[in-house]
Amino acid sequence: MNDASQASCNDCYFRRAGLCALPGDTVCPTFRAYRRGVMARPHQAPLVERPLRRALAHSAA
Repeated sequence: MNDASQASCNDCYFRRAGLCALPGDTVCPTFRAYRRGVMARPHQAPLVERPLRRALAHSAA
């Protein structure tokens, strides 16, 4: 299940745990992959650190 388009409600933690209250089989925004009895962490883009000097100069202005 590498691609979100291949995911189904049957792969969702909430559906397997009986916690899904939504009708139908359309994957929703709260989808969390089911992996060995636990919820998989949602995908998050990597954070980009800002240089401290620029941040301090911006807040002083």
